[in-house]
Amino acid sequence: MSTEDNDGSGFVAVTAMAGRFPGAPDVETFWANLCEGRESVSVLTDQLPAAAAGHVPSYGLLSDADRFDAEYFDCTPEEALITDPQHRLLLECAHEALERAGHGGPERLSTGVFVGGSATDHGALVRAWGRSGGATVSDSRVQQGNDVDFLATRIAYKLGLTGPAMAVQSACSSSLVAVHVAVGALLAGDCAMAVAGGASVLAAIPTLRHDPDDIFAADGRCRPFDAHGRGTVRASAVGLVVLRPLDEALADGDPVHAVVRGTAVNNDGRRKMGFHVPGVAGPAGVVRAAHLVAGVEADEIGYVEAHGTGTVLGDSVEVAGLTKAFRQSTDRTGYCRIGSVKANIGHTDAAAGIVGLIKTVLCVEHGVLPASLNFGEPNPAIDFASSPFVVNDRTVPWESDGRTRIGATHVIAFGGTNAHAVVAEPPAALPTTPGRQDHLLVLSARTRTALHNAARGLADHLERHPDTDLADVAWTLQTGRATHAERHFVVAANVSEAVAALRGSPPAGATPDGTDAPRVVFLFAGAGEEDRVGSAAALHDTEELFRAHLDDIAEAAHPHLGHDLRRALLAAPAPDPDPAHVPVPAPERMPAGPVAHLAVQYATAKLLMSWGVRPDAVCGQGLGARCAAAVAAELSPADTARLLAGLTEPGAATPAGAPAPPGRPLLCDLPAVLEGAPGQIVVHLGAGPTTTAATAGVELVPVDVLDEPGRSPAGLRAVLTAVGRLWAAGAAADFDALNAGRRRRRLRLPTYPFERRSYLVPHPAPHHPTTLSYGEELS
Repeated sequence: MSTEDNDGSGFVAVTAMAGRFPGAPDVETFWANLCEGRESVSVLTDQLPAAAAGHVPSYGLLSDADRFDAEYFDCTPEEALITDPQHRLLLECAHEALERAGHGGPERLSTGVFVGGSATDHGALVRAWGRSGGATVSDSRVQQGNDVDFLATRIAYKLGLTGPAMAVQSACSSSLVAVHVAVGALLAGDCAMAVAGGASVLAAIPTLRHDPDDIFAADGRCRPFDAHGRGTVRASAVGLVVLRPLDEALADGDPVHAVVRGTAVNNDGRRKMGFHVPGVAGPAGVVRAAHLVAGVEADEIGYVEAHGTGTVLGDSVEVAGLTKAFRQSTDRTGYCRIGSVKANIGHTDAAAGIVGLIKTVLCVEHGVLPASLNFGEPNPAIDFASSPFVVNDRTVPWESDGRTRIGATHVIAFGGTNAHAVVAEPPAALPTTPGRQDHLLVLSARTRTALHNAARGLADHLERHPDTDLADVAWTLQTGRATHAERHFVVAANVSEAVAALRGSPPAGATPDGTDAPRVVFLFAGAGEEDRVGSAAALHDTEELFRAHLDDIAEAAHPHLGHDLRRALLAAPAPDPDPAHVPVPAPERMPAGPVAHLAVQYATAKLLMSWGVRPDAVCGQGLGARCAAAVAAELSPADTARLLAGLTEPGAATPAGAPAPPGRPLLCDLPAVLEGAPGQIVVHLGAGPTTTAATAGVELVPVDVLDEPGRSPAGLRAVLTAVGRLWAAGAAADFDALNAGRRRRRLRLPTYPFERRSYLVPHPAPHHPTTLSYGEELS
């Protein structure tokens, strides 16, 4: 899909997905399982012998559903134990989804939360545990930790999201209806970004007795659209998508998996045989409405992910409704493939719609249609021959003849609320601007172990994707992640260097007390600068603000020096003397070399300050005091040039402890700096010497941007390393300003490595299911 196909107005981008599925802890494994045709339901060994007596012998289980990183979300162990695993996993997935979208940082857009959930027995288990001698828990706390009313608001509270937050409940269609509500909120301007989806996670696998009037198969296998289909399999899952208006997502460099072209929701009303029986008119109406909203004709749609429960009546009624809707704009037959993920993982109740949507999004994104399993002979109640549909019984490439791939997700529910979503493959991303030569990668975590795991995970990811643009990696990490006490950084020019640094260097220590920022002092070098001019050409070429300050000073200093300062500071050949130029008489005139060195330090300080590294104090050694005075007084370029060229006295340093004007650094002498509070960091600009006494008791961050013959370029790397060291020590940094003027893309990078522990309320007679594939015992 090209950006010329439409202007994006009225469309919504799927910028991230996250979930937990039977047999898959994440979206990538889920997709791999689908493409491999894997059936990921589990055999319940303790029910298998009783299958003949009417027990359903299978369930779509989630691995480690009892585990949760309570500390990360500021939950006490008791709170974690009380809270339904459905809530806990949804919270983790919401955090993961926002990081996958590149918007996991503290400065988030106004973000709404729209989620649905299933009724579970966890609250009853908590109450029973309390009565049997466990902790005494009030009914209100049990309610807040378990009721579906609090699914969305808990996410909003824990993650600091300020858009609308609401539970959306309509039984099996809940999570796709939640997406519909989220799309409406985005287009109405209620929020700038939305997290939408749902969960269904049972705290304990119940005894699953087969009921002939229910939709669950006695043999434990779901066969959608098949003549031998006798129902579905129950399952747990969590699924979420992050949504943004398409034009805003593209402009902001967000990853786009697919485009939601249109959604619709309706209800059967009384147009059916019973409350829990699906009708034809309702699904037909919702499908046609979604087509009209999306602006597509039925023959543009190449795939439908159906509700597909595998029941004789349900499948036939669903296909009849889809056919009726499609026939309003096409008479073609057998061109649109249809499938159901329930054959792979089972029926996930309130999460069914979002699981189906995630599958459809992956199909349009990758151009592959995974096989709909367990199909051999068509259900005789379905007239496939005269319908637009054919069951996708094998994994095939999605052949679209050069047209945009468009698919749809359809879901129906007990009670009659139907939902339909039309999604298309993503448009081309907007081009990025050239990145810097070196890149600052930042990582942080709540604990040292998690920080090590984050570094290792990023290194592994970059090794698997060696063509990754490191500038985009840096941007995503800097602006798309929350900042924690344990911090680490690396500066690298390419992926291989980044991988080596992430594996080889130990993470930096935590910030003092986890919250207190260090006192930052800029120390301007003075002694020895006459012997060293060097070249700041590389930094002058790439950093606009550095260049502007340096050029302004050079222009202002020209009358006082009698020659072009830029020639000296950029190590360029001196021009022929201008016979018409008459220098300004100035017996105090200083040679170009020292002035150039001072001007470079001044411009470097201004660059750091523009990136959010604001000094609490400034001081100088020798002639460096002039730079310190210029920064402290916020002098104009002309006044700074006069001061650096020696025509103006810098003035006396402020006594230690004397207040500086609001927002301006304190001008100190070096002894006052050395007597500063613990945790002080001195940023040493330039190459002047510092004695052992001068550096005792303080952390020194050298920033030498001048290049010398025979030495590799230091300019940008020195400045970025300084920013990294200061940020790792707890100082502030403005990463948006660091990337100002550069168009970058947010990447799907590894998310936070949670440190999970088991929080499981004791319950009677727990089952011990295996994760065996289906075999002869269920044939």
